[in-house]
Amino acid sequence: MNDKSDEGKNTKSSQTPANPQIGEQLDALADLCFQKLNGDESELDRRSEPLLKSLLMSGYVRQHGQNITASIETRVKKKYREQAMHRGGALSSITEGLQQQFDHLVKWESQQPRQETPSKPANISSATDA
Repeated sequence: MNDKSDEGKNTKSSQTPANPQIGEQLDALADLCFQKLNGDESELDRRSEPLLKSLLMSGYVRQHGQNITASIETRVKKKYREQAMHRGGALSSITEGLQQQFDHLVKWESQQPRQETPSKPANISSATDA
């Protein structure tokens, strides 16, 4: 019976993704969030975009859904327990910004293939029966 309860820990809500790349990307995003909490104002958006794109390409959406806010906040609080304990509001603000950035990437990726225009005739005579 203990074995079955341990199996349930490897679900979508688990903090250790099956794909190690996803875990590394989430850890790097958590580090960026913590740096921002500590006053590092260097462009979080610019530094986080490649990580968010990589997270998307690694299949995070298929495996875990689109909500990265909780995953990143949990990692920050676990990794930087004392320093992040009293900064929940600021941390939420930072992770919500990352979530918006990630949602934009997800939307862009899902719409990109549909934006193809149908092929057009090379000239008027090929478009008509004449």
